[in-house]
Amino acid sequence: DMAMVDYLDQIFLDGADMDDATRLYAAWCWRRPSFGRNGHIRLSRVSRALQGWKKLSPTTTRAPTPWIFAALIATQMVRDSDLVGGLALITMFLCYLRPGEAMRLKEADLVRPTPQCSFWTVNLHSSSRGESSKLLLSDESLMLDSSDLLNLGTFLDRQRIGEADQPLFKSMYPNVKKSFEKTQERCGLKNVKYVMYQARHRGPSHDRRHKLRSLVEVKQRGRWVGDSSLRRYEAHTRAQQEEGKETLQVQIRAAAAARSLEAMFHAATLHHPAVVLPPLKAGKLLSSSLGVPVLRAPLRSMGLIAKPGTSSTALTPICLR
Repeated sequence: DMAMVDYLDQIFLDGADMDDATRLYAAWCWRRPSFGRNGHIRLSRVSRALQGWKKLSPTTTRAPTPWIFAALIATQMVRDSDLVGGLALITMFLCYLRPGEAMRLKEADLVRPTPQCSFWTVNLHSSSRGESSKLLLSDESLMLDSSDLLNLGTFLDRQRIGEADQPLFKSMYPNVKKSFEKTQERCGLKNVKYVMYQARHRGPSHDRRHKLRSLVEVKQRGRWVGDSSLRRYEAHTRAQQEEGKETLQVQIRAAAAARSLEAMFHAATLHHPAVVLPPLKAGKLLSSSLGVPVLRAPLRSMGLIAKPGTSSTALTPICLR
């Protein structure tokens, strides 16, 4: 107990964040469950030290990324041949998704419109796969009805290869994260810096700022139980402050990217659909010559045929959405 308190004192004086201290304590309890919430050993001095740290240095929430900056980053990602990353970023923004939730989505989780519901929907944490959220909930429904990108469901559908158990976003999270971080610099965003998780902060602030959803609708879409959690994520005034940190020229370019986002995704998904190659190693993700992540799967699953006299990787689509 005292040894950990001494270490917490040291890193506090070295300028560490509260998150570093809580992660240390959580890692200790995970490694030794007897010290955890349900264990029989208590680190009372450590608990008091963390309470004092919180009073002296309160934690701050991540600033929400303005919609126009998210659109600018997504547009540049697509121009840099990362269509999957651009679609994943915008989906996280509009659906208030954590990065892990978005990257775990399967093709079967994207549900087509019906006569009773005119919007595409996403089934989050499918019970058929035994998945659940942090609150142990399954089959949470999200409607892709944002007025900023009404055809998002169609664009995602064009990336499907017809196999229900395959990922909806055919890329690995580290690749998307690296592309996101690199693209911010290419966009000229010099005075702000964001992380992927801030997508969950962006959507609520944007929808409330432009009065697209009520507080109750935002709370339900974000799947927050308490109002205190909602207040942490909904900060539309801070989103406006974030816009003002960049130059007017950057703001104008970002606003233009937001206006043309629908047309850009339409052209990109129409001309660069998901590519499927013959199977070599099951489930291995690759990069095509177009820069679009591809998945090795049987030819018949996508209705692709090889041109006569060409290699097996030169495929011609016989049907495109």
